[in-house]
Amino acid sequence: MNYRIVTNILGKIMTLIAALMILPVIVCIIYKEDLINYIAFLVPMVALFIIGRILNIKKAESNRILAREGFVIVGLSWIILALFGCIPYIISKNIPNFFDALFEMASGFTTTGSSILTSFDNLDHSIMFWRSFAHWIGGMGVLVFILAIIPESKDGSAMHILRAESPGPQVGKLVSKMRATSRILYLIYLVLTITLILILWLGPDKKMDLFRSMIYSFGTAGTGGFGIDSGSLETFASSTQYIIATFMLIFAINFSIFYLILIGNFKEVFKNEELRSYLIIVFVSVLIITLNVYTTFKDTVFQYTFEESFRHAYFQVASIISTTGYTTVNYITWPSTSIMILILLTLIGACAGSTAGGLKVARLNILSKSMVQKIRNMISPRRVETIKIDGKSLNNEAVRSVESYFTLYIIILLVCTLLISIDGFDFTTNFTASLTCLNNVGPGYSSIIGPYGSFSEFSWFSKLVLTFEMITGRLEIFPILILFSRRTWKKRI
Repeated sequence: MNYRIVTNILGKIMTLIAALMILPVIVCIIYKEDLINYIAFLVPMVALFIIGRILNIKKAESNRILAREGFVIVGLSWIILALFGCIPYIISKNIPNFFDALFEMASGFTTTGSSILTSFDNLDHSIMFWRSFAHWIGGMGVLVFILAIIPESKDGSAMHILRAESPGPQVGKLVSKMRATSRILYLIYLVLTITLILILWLGPDKKMDLFRSMIYSFGTAGTGGFGIDSGSLETFASSTQYIIATFMLIFAINFSIFYLILIGNFKEVFKNEELRSYLIIVFVSVLIITLNVYTTFKDTVFQYTFEESFRHAYFQVASIISTTGYTTVNYITWPSTSIMILILLTLIGACAGSTAGGLKVARLNILSKSMVQKIRNMISPRRVETIKIDGKSLNNEAVRSVESYFTLYIIILLVCTLLISIDGFDFTTNFTASLTCLNNVGPGYSSIIGPYGSFSEFSWFSKLVLTFEMITGRLEIFPILILFSRRTWKKRI
């Protein structure tokens, strides 16, 4: 273990977060908030800056980062983000309870969107900004930003950090230089976010002022889902709902696709199996839910027009598969067929290499092809067949890695569901709370934690368990589990 390079990069991350906290301080100034809010951000800023500088006093002799160091850096970074990021909540007394504040901050940085808040009326503007800006920071990943600005190692070993933090089984360089890859990713991310802010702000919806445009754009870009209005986006104009739904789907696409579009390589875009599968899942889900909701409520007091049925179906499918969690309607009142589809979308998630959570469509493709291959091999034992993705054969190690991930995923989901069941809630509440936190989606599927509910009723222990799930799910399990291995911390293996 190269401890020095680990502490050096952790120090840079802490310094970066301290610098990013300047933005909510500016919001404090704009809205002339109380002195306590300035102190709430200045305390963690100073602490982060001092500790960050101390960790960088002695430089590492080698900048080489192995897979072990990459996982440790990523795992510790996100724990530090949650711990220091929640301090403004506590000092400002917007969320005075430590476990509530930690849950809320972890939910922000991991782009989950689950909340313990039952009302936004008493939140200060700076706290609302920091809460949603955490989505934007965590969406692309703070370490991707660090990789874009730190000097690149000659052997390109910092790729281990990018692979450890980026969601999905397929992460590679867009160009020959890893540092340039990180910059391209963040540039695409920034341009799309600014575009959405301008569209919302300058659009026909008068309720969408500049501040709200930024808040909801941060939540959409990071596929997080924190808002500042009761009822989420239910009261906004239909045009706003269509715009945000479309951008949620866009941000849930692998960012490599956008790069291919920029360079005009449309052939590779059309060949991408994950993108095709993703679009098919969205289309079929919207179609079924639209028809199911429209026909079910057609002759009742809850009747929707066909356009309303389509709009709500389109929005909720986009929101759930992108793991954003915004809502335009209380969908737990929908027919069981529609709810079941949304639960399946919660499980699946979006594309690898996007800002979304979930199992990822890429893994679903690999798992389904692996299952078909095993059935064929049972029928014809001498048959030799390889699994191909985008026309390229996958080696057995890559397939086993996906299968191992899925096994760990199921174990963590069930164990955490068991642990939070001590609070005495019903199975639907416990299971969907665990599912939505592990997949970084946000709302669950019961009246307690549904789109109009919150996680405030869970005990401090359950909130810690769910916080663990949010961070573990965002980092794709392995970086967090590796921290608990004794072999990880040995100087030599």
